[in-house]
Amino acid sequence: MARAAGIYRKLQEQQSRAVENHLADYANSRILIVEDSSVVLALISRFLTHYGLRQIRSAENGQAALQIMTEWQPDLILTDLHMPVMDGFELCRRIRSDGSLSDIPILVLTGLEKLEERIKVFEAGATDLIGKPVYHLELAGRLHVHLERSHLIKRLKEYKERVADEIDLARSMQVDLLPGEDLIRSVIDSMPVELASHYEASIGLGGDLWGMRKLGPDQLFVYLLDFSGHGVGSALNTFRFQGFFNSCDAIDVPSNFLAELNGFLHEILPVGQFATMFCAIIDFRSRQMTFSSAGAPPALLKTGGGNGGFVTLDGTGFPLGLRCKSDYMDQSLDFMEGSRLFLYSDALIETPDPPDSIFDYDGLAGFLSAQPEETSCKAYIDAVLARLTCGETKAFSDDVTIVCVEFSRDLPGAIDDECF
Repeated sequence: MARAAGIYRKLQEQQSRAVENHLADYANSRILIVEDSSVVLALISRFLTHYGLRQIRSAENGQAALQIMTEWQPDLILTDLHMPVMDGFELCRRIRSDGSLSDIPILVLTGLEKLEERIKVFEAGATDLIGKPVYHLELAGRLHVHLERSHLIKRLKEYKERVADEIDLARSMQVDLLPGEDLIRSVIDSMPVELASHYEASIGLGGDLWGMRKLGPDQLFVYLLDFSGHGVGSALNTFRFQGFFNSCDAIDVPSNFLAELNGFLHEILPVGQFATMFCAIIDFRSRQMTFSSAGAPPALLKTGGGNGGFVTLDGTGFPLGLRCKSDYMDQSLDFMEGSRLFLYSDALIETPDPPDSIFDYDGLAGFLSAQPEETSCKAYIDAVLARLTCGETKAFSDDVTIVCVEFSRDLPGAIDDECF
């Protein structure tokens, strides 16, 4: 008998040391004890102190606990159920309804035995139950489990906040790749053009990009690019493209530009990644537009004169970066005063997902053609977005980029500032 008692004590000591070692990692955790019994409070405090927990505060009821929590932000709460002023049930409910406190573990000290009574405790928001009278090893074991969980949640929240900050920074940098105010003002001040655009990344960062460059006093190069995928990987590819674009000293025809870009992307893109692109040179003196496509959604063009609607342009051409061979072609069309070029990413004909999409290529052309003749570039874009979102503010599942360019009949300077 004495030998058995010795074995039991030894086992208890081993368990106690094991728990003590586990809780050592959480010595600075803040523990709030809510208990109106000074005897129970002293007992639990002694247990916690024994296991090395150094930051312990107490409250004699739920109301006092809430006041402490607003300034102290505990990592874990140990609470009795039956107390004056505010009991443990109401305390649980108040904590769970407060967004700033709702993640804190609540361990309820209870002598309730009936299953339905214990269920009510969980329904009020308790994380776990500890039976009374309190057994110190059970208390320490549960503290370890829930403090570990609490710290994991904290680290996860900190990680998510850090990632969100970094994505915000990257988003800002990516938006800077789009044509800036100086370029836009330079174009509209020197060319007979009206411009409007809309850019919206689906998850903060996107693989879409549009841009333009003045090639001379009467020539404007404009493009819309869409890298495969979404998010960080696609966004990094837009920065790669921008480096290539900035290094291009001369652009003669769109097909040559696509061929050079294809060679560049084929060298650097991982297997399976690619891009689609439409680019065009608009010559306002000759009233011609020369364009080429690398698998981009067919651009839409409405020629000047007001008698015809939007027509789809040839969007064939192998996507960029998939193979070293390049065989892009140039096509030329009249681009008279009043002509409008409408570029868009594939989100417009994939929202919602096919076959339930609101627009297909012909449907989008028909929708734009049905707009009044005097419709501005911005109004075209607003009408399409309103149709896609049913007038509500909601996020798209893919990056959305739309660019509208009009050969304005008016003198240079026509621009809708709200679009940029």
